[in-house]
Amino acid sequence: MAKRDYYEVLGVSRNATAEEIKKAYRRLVRQYHPDANKGNPQAEERFKEVQEAYDVLSDPQKRAQYDQFGASEGGYAGAAAGAAGFDPFEAFRRYAGASGAGPRIRTYWQAGPDVSVEDFDFASIFEQLFGAGRSGAAAGTRSRTRLRPQAAPPEADLEYHVTLSFEQAARGTTLSLHVDRGDHRETIDVKIPPGVNEGSRVRIRGKGRIYGGSAGDLYIITHIAPHPVFRREGLDVYVDLPISVYEALLGAKVEVPTLDGPVTVTVPPGTSSGTKLRIRGRGIERAGQKGDQFAVVKIVVPGNLDSDDRRLVETLARKHPLNPRA
Repeated sequence: MAKRDYYEVLGVSRNATAEEIKKAYRRLVRQYHPDANKGNPQAEERFKEVQEAYDVLSDPQKRAQYDQFGASEGGYAGAAAGAAGFDPFEAFRRYAGASGAGPRIRTYWQAGPDVSVEDFDFASIFEQLFGAGRSGAAAGTRSRTRLRPQAAPPEADLEYHVTLSFEQAARGTTLSLHVDRGDHRETIDVKIPPGVNEGSRVRIRGKGRIYGGSAGDLYIITHIAPHPVFRREGLDVYVDLPISVYEALLGAKVEVPTLDGPVTVTVPPGTSSGTKLRIRGRGIERAGQKGDQFAVVKIVVPGNLDSDDRRLVETLARKHPLNPRA
């Protein structure tokens, strides 16, 4: 089945700005998130479709390539190149450096409810290209040379894009991925540590496609779905805290949601809208460091004042003149 146009998936025009694409993505993710559509396979498929479209259109290079070539089955256009047939000059380009790394096969996957990256594992470029070493004989001598197997070519590498919920990315989880390695399918468990970032890249050596007796590598690219309540900046978590104008004037104790459950905070008298109330140690933990949570005050004023209410407010305004724009 042909893939839907990515712009159509997100409901934006082909000349949409990056901000318009992001807004459309966030709206659709909230609408089709599996947590809000339990037992609804259509919503789950729509969620994956939205994530795949955003992964391409939010990246300027991928978007430009998509606009030029369109999409192929199993990933965006760049994923299909390399599998069309044998190129007699490929070995020369690969080892002489005439071409860059070839395309990887990209797969998009949605994390389940019980799924929260191992440290990156970067192999030497030369080890990838030439293996552990090469053997041969000096010029003019007779020798029986045993050829060592070469590393798998770049097209044997696989990329799996996984979308985590905000909580999974914050707390850590384990993903069980069903990977098509070419000659067989294999279930691979991947640990996601607490505090993983958007776009984190995890390499699992030797778990890519089987190619000519050698195996490529598996790359896990993480994405984080927007949360309707929490926002994240580094290790800190932010949440909007609506309070009444009376609570802002007089002070109050109010309940604030956190990743670890609700906590009570004190709103000082005379608090202004936009004030950030810090809750220490309630942010995201990573590598022994833990951030804070900030409750951002949003003052809500009453509507439909009657004449008595207006007189009270006017009296207060005369007694305490204030020009916040001065």
